[in-house]
Amino acid sequence: MTSAQPLNTLDFPLSGTRLIEASAGTGKTYTIAALYVRLILGHGSDNQLPGRELLPPDILVVTFTDASTKELRDRIRARLIQSARYFRQQPVESDDFLEPLRDSYDPSTWDGCARRLELAANWMDESAVYTIHSWCNRMLQQHAFDSGSLFRQQVNTDDAELLNEVVRDYWRTFFYPLTEISCQSVGKLAKSPEDLTKLLKPLLSETEALGLECADADIAFVFKIWEDWERQRRDLEIKTRSLWLLNQVQIETLLKKASGSGWLNGNQYRATTFNSKLAELALWAKIGISLDSASLAKFGQQKLLSALVKAHQDKAGELHHSAFQMLDDLVSHGQQEPDISEKLTLHAIHWIRNGYDTEKQRLAQMTFDDMLTRLDKALLGPNGEQLASVIRLQYPIALIDEFQDTDPVQYRIFERLYADPSNTDLGCFMIGDPKQAIYSFRGADIYTYLKAHKVTAGRHYTLDTNYRSTTALVDAVNQVFVHADQQDEGAFRFKSGNDNPLPFIQVKAQGRKDEWVVNGQAATALTLWHHETPEPLGMPVYRKEMAEVTASEIVRLLNLANQGATGFKTQAGVIQALQPADIAILVRTGTEAKVMRNALANRQLRSVYLSERDSIYQTGVAGDLLIWLKAMAEPRNERKVRAALSTATLGWPYQTLHHLTQDEPGWEQQLERFIGYQQRWQQDGILPTLRQMISDYGLHRQLTQANEGERCLTNLLHLAELLQQASSQLEGEQALIRHLAEAIADQNHQASDEKVIRLESDANLIKIITIHKSKGLEYPLVFLPFICSFREVSSRNTFYRYHNENQHLVIDLSKTDAIKSLSDKERLQEDLRLLYVAMTRAQHACWLGIAPIKVGNAKDSHLEKSAFGYVLGWQAKTPSSALAEHLTQLKADCAAITLAEFPAPNQEPYLPAQQPETLDLPSVSTVRVADNWWIASYSALQTEDKIIIQGDFSSTPETAQDDKQSDEADTYVRSLTTTLSGIHSLPRGAGPGVLIHALLEQCAYQGFQVIKESPAQRQQLISKIFNHDVWDDKRDIIAVALTQWLTLPLLEGSDFCLAALGIDQYQAELEFLIGADDVNVQDLDRLVTDHTFSGKPRPRLLSGQMNGLLKGFIDLVFVHNQQYYIADYKFNGLGNNDAAYTEEVMETAMLSKRYDLQYALYLLALHRLLKARLGTSYDYDTHVGGGLYLFLRGSQATTGGRVLAKPPKILIERMDSLFSGAVLNGEHA
Repeated sequence: MTSAQPLNTLDFPLSGTRLIEASAGTGKTYTIAALYVRLILGHGSDNQLPGRELLPPDILVVTFTDASTKELRDRIRARLIQSARYFRQQPVESDDFLEPLRDSYDPSTWDGCARRLELAANWMDESAVYTIHSWCNRMLQQHAFDSGSLFRQQVNTDDAELLNEVVRDYWRTFFYPLTEISCQSVGKLAKSPEDLTKLLKPLLSETEALGLECADADIAFVFKIWEDWERQRRDLEIKTRSLWLLNQVQIETLLKKASGSGWLNGNQYRATTFNSKLAELALWAKIGISLDSASLAKFGQQKLLSALVKAHQDKAGELHHSAFQMLDDLVSHGQQEPDISEKLTLHAIHWIRNGYDTEKQRLAQMTFDDMLTRLDKALLGPNGEQLASVIRLQYPIALIDEFQDTDPVQYRIFERLYADPSNTDLGCFMIGDPKQAIYSFRGADIYTYLKAHKVTAGRHYTLDTNYRSTTALVDAVNQVFVHADQQDEGAFRFKSGNDNPLPFIQVKAQGRKDEWVVNGQAATALTLWHHETPEPLGMPVYRKEMAEVTASEIVRLLNLANQGATGFKTQAGVIQALQPADIAILVRTGTEAKVMRNALANRQLRSVYLSERDSIYQTGVAGDLLIWLKAMAEPRNERKVRAALSTATLGWPYQTLHHLTQDEPGWEQQLERFIGYQQRWQQDGILPTLRQMISDYGLHRQLTQANEGERCLTNLLHLAELLQQASSQLEGEQALIRHLAEAIADQNHQASDEKVIRLESDANLIKIITIHKSKGLEYPLVFLPFICSFREVSSRNTFYRYHNENQHLVIDLSKTDAIKSLSDKERLQEDLRLLYVAMTRAQHACWLGIAPIKVGNAKDSHLEKSAFGYVLGWQAKTPSSALAEHLTQLKADCAAITLAEFPAPNQEPYLPAQQPETLDLPSVSTVRVADNWWIASYSALQTEDKIIIQGDFSSTPETAQDDKQSDEADTYVRSLTTTLSGIHSLPRGAGPGVLIHALLEQCAYQGFQVIKESPAQRQQLISKIFNHDVWDDKRDIIAVALTQWLTLPLLEGSDFCLAALGIDQYQAELEFLIGADDVNVQDLDRLVTDHTFSGKPRPRLLSGQMNGLLKGFIDLVFVHNQQYYIADYKFNGLGNNDAAYTEEVMETAMLSKRYDLQYALYLLALHRLLKARLGTSYDYDTHVGGGLYLFLRGSQATTGGRVLAKPPKILIERMDSLFSGAVLNGEHA
């Protein structure tokens, strides 16, 4: 590259294939616009111009992003207009290009030149300025005959579902038929089709690099290799276990003797763990528990003999046993496991790639990558020359911007079109900077640039003047990379001997008109903070310390700026004060950004992370919003309302939440508020409802005053808008809740409108941005606090990427150490280019945080693996104390660089001169949305005396309301009274009820029998659920009570109990949905009242209609003697001792709480389920046993705390008809 000549925009030849290297800040876009003006004018000698006059549709300008196309189009249009005005001698600021350009024309032609430039400017909307993908797509459509493309194809911007379907087809085709043994080998590769998709997606577009031409191997043979090995392993394991069991007493006696007598090395066989390890092996031999190879090898012959201490070497003969040798054989066989993952991966990629392409063709779809590959194939196909001729005629000139980001396919396309050096009617100008090739992760390939550099030998040009940065900063960056270029492999590790295809070439500085000053004095351009420490720093410590140092320095500078003497001094001597928006902090990862933002926030500095690309559904606000929606949908479910009030977004302190548990009027007010939200949601939609909630709880004021609060509020409003849009396609509250829950669960949300949006005031904040995204941008001040961070290529990577001796990309799945070394070398090469990009973003000053860092628990520094460590010439095992010496050598005599030890961080806050503006809350819409269809639970029903009926329809047991009506109960964090004993001394209220339900639910999941027979498991379960210290003196009572509940006879005159239920005899927490077709609530009330408890009086239900779905969860459904029962646990306190739980008291409770309605609905759900499952053989009287209510506090009463009720068949059948839409004509008896 040293043969390149400085580019002169006035005499640059406008034909042929030419390469322009544009270092950072050297005016690349300015140059493109100037060449564009010359092309429009036809400026230059005849042998340097295409053979016809050109207009914007004839000049192809290719770049890589939509934003870049817009910027280029606007800049070119502005340059054309400016040039036209200059030719018309209108007042326009001249420059080094326009004046000599005009002077090269006869004044009599100036008006004609101006008209042509004006015409071109007017045509810019039709200009051929495209992204590479959109241009390829246009060529396929415009030249469908020659390219062999369909006339109409749909561009699929999100092909995830199509790919998932093809992967599922592969899974079904090849993995479903496998034997149980072969399935184990697949599990090592992927546990599910989703795992397989995640594994293969990065590889599907790299089939050329993988060498998949002959990858369709015999997959059955591959599986057979692994099956044979696995069968041998299983046979060997069975024989080894059998031999161990047969000789267990003899073996254990021998081993314990060896351990107890000091035969074995105490460090390898510790006395404290010897017996437990031996017991594990005995369990393995007996029942086949899982043990790793190290645990097996520990008692193998080889390990035992090697552990004999010198004093007992004579015991080697006695320590021999065939079982020990078989353990060694088993471990050795395990180490010979055939690795078939590479063959499986290649086979899967080959099959899925073909199937994927076939499906896209069938559906007439293509992705962005297809646009490139299909044009590439077309140009190489039988009609390729004809297609190339047509495109050349259409675009005789091409300017390729950001050429360093080109991949091999893209380059092949342009090489096919413009590579003929003898055709002077064509021109292809490739403009880029190989030092800024940093996008290998998305296909960009610096070796493509190097190939083009070789092909265009003798036609290389450079832009050698930096217009972005101050002279001092340009000098400093030059010094850093000149020092790096002195390393054996050059500045960017491409040098080999005397050959260096990528040297660092110094640039000149144009300089800036303003000057960076601190306290009125010119400040250093490049500051290298270094950490003087005898020991290297771990990565987390390095990140933490550098974030604190950087935040403290920024606070210092901004507070000084408020005093008027720190900022940017103009030529007139006026200092423009430094603002937060003038500062950018460049990072590599989201983790670094988070640490940095926290450090800034702790000092009252607001920042924005501009590289945020996570879905808005992955924010914490989305999870909180889901909890809010669930509470709004079931506002009488106290547990869900409490959960909503406890969310981080709402921000209520613990003391407020705790006080609310003791403030009945305050709690009722919160419930009423959520009831209002449900009504508003049903009437007006979710967006107005959420805005009302934001207003009710003062979230607008609260959040905008908190760190990250404004972002939180913006995300909340954004989510509300998205939900409002989604609700137009969804029916009912639960559908919207499910939609949000699924969106949160989807980790691959990539749609553009679901990305986290920027705040309106982002421009006034400190900017934190990744180095990758910062490319092409510039900032007055730049901090690089974590510049020594690196991520070495790891053996955990699925594959390694590297380029072979022919500079072709290779993707390697075998992952050998040699290939890992090649891959990591390329990683460091790109890290060096990232360092260059990062350091050239600054206009005035840049700060770097340098420290000897290490990975993990290593003792030595790993700084040599970082880009800056390479620049310093750091070598492995260099002592940390040598850092200052290395930095001094780098600085040399460069006055623009300052070396400084890490300044001591402090907690001084930023004191802004004025508070920034915050977002205003949008006005609330008054549009009403009609919607009387819902999904609700039993708790949605109310009685005339306002008792909220609380069932277990949402896995929620009794609430505080239950206990407040049955007795004046305390809250769950205190005991009712110290005079009560046993189970009656347990606290009352909603909290204990929730925990008791959770306990019995977990017993059901683990097996009632298992829990009853295992005291240890019972105690572990109780300790896990009742983990708050207020239960310390109650856990023993709960343990006794649990045993009583598990053995309590469920049916009178029978010993049948929960512990007698087999795991296949019950279903816990059975969820159901009952369709309600415009059900009249009072009709339902009369039906249930007339047919239960002999028609005794009870609170009546309020009038209303139910239209939608009634949902619920039944605590337990079980079968006994071929009859099915529902069971519901109640923890209500009906009295202070067992005697209080009489049949009369429990019946009163059943009626006052309307549990009669609850069990009737439960039995209706059971009735419908059994009718569907048993068909015509089902009979209610025969198969349904009834509803069993267990008042658990009365389990030791003479009644057992049981209420068993079975309503007549006519009630269940009439309820079935009522919920199906039948009109009962007033007959309810």
